[in-house]
Amino acid sequence: MPCVHCALPDRSSSDKPTSGKEAGDAMAKSHTLQIGRSKVKLSQSDTQIAVRPQVGMAQSMENALRSATRDAPLERRGRLGGFELIQIRASPANVTRARSSLRTAASVEREVPVYHTSKDNVPFVPIGTIYLSFKPNQTDAVRQRIVDKYRLELVAAERDGFLTVRVTQPGADTVEVAAKLQREKCIAVAEPDLVTTRRLRNFARPDDELLAREWHLENTGVLDQVTAGLTQGADARVIAAWKLLDGFGADQVVVGVIDDGFDLSHPDLANKAVSPWDFDRNSADVRPAPDLTSPDNGNWHGTACAAVAVGNVGGGQIVGAAPNARLMPIRMNESLWPSLVAQWFDHMTDEGAWVVSCSWGAEAEVYPLPDRIAHAITRCAKEGRNGRGCVVLFAAGNSGSDIDDPPRSQNGLAAHSDVMAVSACTSRDQFPDYSNFGKNITVCAPTSGLGGWGICTADVTGSYIDAAGRERSSGYATGDYFEHFGRTSSACPLAAGVCALVLSANPDLSSAEVREIVKQTARKIGPASEYRNGHSVKFGFGCVDAEAAVREALRVAPPAAVLAGRRARESEPVAARPEARGRALTGARAGARSAVPNLFEFVIEEALAEPGATVESVAAAIARSTPFLTAVQLGMAHVPPDSGIPSKAQMTRIKLAKAFSAPTSGTMFS
Repeated sequence: MPCVHCALPDRSSSDKPTSGKEAGDAMAKSHTLQIGRSKVKLSQSDTQIAVRPQVGMAQSMENALRSATRDAPLERRGRLGGFELIQIRASPANVTRARSSLRTAASVEREVPVYHTSKDNVPFVPIGTIYLSFKPNQTDAVRQRIVDKYRLELVAAERDGFLTVRVTQPGADTVEVAAKLQREKCIAVAEPDLVTTRRLRNFARPDDELLAREWHLENTGVLDQVTAGLTQGADARVIAAWKLLDGFGADQVVVGVIDDGFDLSHPDLANKAVSPWDFDRNSADVRPAPDLTSPDNGNWHGTACAAVAVGNVGGGQIVGAAPNARLMPIRMNESLWPSLVAQWFDHMTDEGAWVVSCSWGAEAEVYPLPDRIAHAITRCAKEGRNGRGCVVLFAAGNSGSDIDDPPRSQNGLAAHSDVMAVSACTSRDQFPDYSNFGKNITVCAPTSGLGGWGICTADVTGSYIDAAGRERSSGYATGDYFEHFGRTSSACPLAAGVCALVLSANPDLSSAEVREIVKQTARKIGPASEYRNGHSVKFGFGCVDAEAAVREALRVAPPAAVLAGRRARESEPVAARPEARGRALTGARAGARSAVPNLFEFVIEEALAEPGATVESVAAAIARSTPFLTAVQLGMAHVPPDSGIPSKAQMTRIKLAKAFSAPTSGTMFS
């Protein structure tokens, strides 16, 4: 299925699964199941079914479909997880007869009902497998009894003691079998693997012409002499964080982005990819693919998101929030298949991602998170990065609904307890009406919105020939950049880039500590009445503040971690990569200056290490350094009347004198 954009749905092609009110389904048989931490009512469609052909028999299945539905109008609703979605507009009796006929056809490998979680009629297709675990201390005999009773085939042993089993009884409904298993006293988890359509947390292409700039990094209130749509300071304080770090972050930090495709030849993404993987093509080729019949539905989303997070300095014309960070690009499949989604996060865990940005979700308004996916996210958040955990972020979504309010609405991915859910705020520090909200929102981040500006980011380069034989520019717009990106699609990677800067400042932080720092340092925007105990259902704990978060990360950096970073820096073959000088490990250097008692030690050490260092150059480096200027500023402060207790200014003068008489004594500001 091609990418489904929440604001730009396209149903023009026959291979796009139909959902929403177009299907016109009546709700029929239903089962209430425990899916993850939610009880969900799965209602079987009266008129939609899903069929999968035997290998090499797709054409024969076409004949079987025509034969089975000769007395009823048949409409194709696209493909999903290897199944063909079929709408049969007929009486329940005729639908039942058609299903029976298809089930016995030699060309049909499997025929299954289609389920929905709400009245939006987004399809959920049971693929025939169940994610299963037994309660503790169950004997082998008990386990075997369950397997035999329900005629289950053991497919795979999963992590954490779980099993994947297949329902083998002909005509059996996997959802119904799972419901029965959940009633067994010995069963802990029994979730049917349901495939559904995805939705990228995309944006609406505006009709008016905007000359967007990267105001989200630093908003001065003016763009090209225009003040409309801008409030000074309505930004993520990223440029201020760079100044605090004295650089653009650390290149050992790896930001993983899971999305629809990536143009790694773009100058803003070039030479920074590590462990790329395409789970659709099953290769390391993550290039985006065009939609030959609907240009807006091409795989343009991932490139834009990745550039917001980690776009290169000096590579092209834009800069990401964490430009020195590396990129781990994962090209996702076109549907949300639980076992595959789990593999995306396991790849991030196993391959060494530090931060994972996800600007996508399920198309269904109600999507309870399957345990198979929830466990993979938890593993990533707690076991990744050598046990420190990956910081996992999800876009809250753009449907203007609560992310955790079943049965009305639910985004189980963003509501996961180990996830940072990111909502939107605008270039005027306002809440846009499209943004999802709820008690699980962690922070908001600057992005597009009514009355505000969009986000300028990288776009897919090159061109392609469409189905009509016309040459078209790849990407959202002509050229290599797009000035109208936005919504929570952009907010999420911006927040991910900020997390990368925090880890650049202090790489020893756990994922939970990063989340806490970002929460506690977020700046409160909007009316004070929006907040209860420091949290707003719209803004979370506030707008992400890179400067404050980095400052806090530097403050809590342990000396041992700083010294370890220093040793790593000394062993770095910088001379072999002169283009990286001044970029590599800048976060570790900044962390060292901020956490070691005598800040002058590293100023002097680095000045002495410069080629051709002289007494004059070292003195000049000291005079330019932040600790020196801060000390002088304090030392020149007004001295109060003598009270017998030295003032801060007097103590600064004393320590400043000691520092220059014995610059490595370790006494400065101790």
